[in-house]
Amino acid sequence: MQEIRLKSRVRKGVGKKTAHRLRALGEVPAILYGHKEEPVALAVPEHEIWHILHNAVSEHLILKLEIDESREGEVMTLVRDVQHHPVTGDILHFDLQRISLDEQVKVGVPVELEGQARGVKEFGGILDHGVREVMIRCRSAEIPDALHVDVSHLEIGQSIHISELVARYPKLEFLDDVSITLAHVSPPKKIEVPVAEEVVAAAAEGAEAEVPAEEKPEGEGEES
Repeated sequence: MQEIRLKSRVRKGVGKKTAHRLRALGEVPAILYGHKEEPVALAVPEHEIWHILHNAVSEHLILKLEIDESREGEVMTLVRDVQHHPVTGDILHFDLQRISLDEQVKVGVPVELEGQARGVKEFGGILDHGVREVMIRCRSAEIPDALHVDVSHLEIGQSIHISELVARYPKLEFLDDVSITLAHVSPPKKIEVPVAEEVVAAAAEGAEAEVPAEEKPEGEGEES
């Protein structure tokens, strides 16, 4: 996983008023915790964290945090949670966890499907994306940006499951059920076309409805 630097400063005060004041200054409130140390309230430049998250595959990033006014200096952190405004999508707050690159951490990693499935390309099938994030445990330094899944060989009706990633990523411990589907190719949707007999029957019924039946001549069919 790529290492990214982020500047921050220790902030004073908590609560909605403080958060509103920070956002008016172009900053986002954050909290740093972990390693049995006291949590530290931080403020980071909004444009910097927005740029980082906007260009990232996943929000679970490793950040080398520079903290002003602190004896800690640079701290290795993992982005644990990002809160967005439900309407505007603006970043309201985020949580950072202290880590060391050798320790084991549990984190969600996004799934990226690559290639065009044969069942889609040649037979008009539909590629269904299964779960989009998989939970893993591994050393912090070995967290991948994404789990890459090649779907180009998939025929209609075939699937790829988490179990198929185990051998490809031997340094990762997969925490989700390995039978969970990552990708599946479904048959193309059928378009019902009336068969010939149904078309003829419908046309005949329409003709009978348009032409009135003639009255039978008197006595027709009676014995003399």
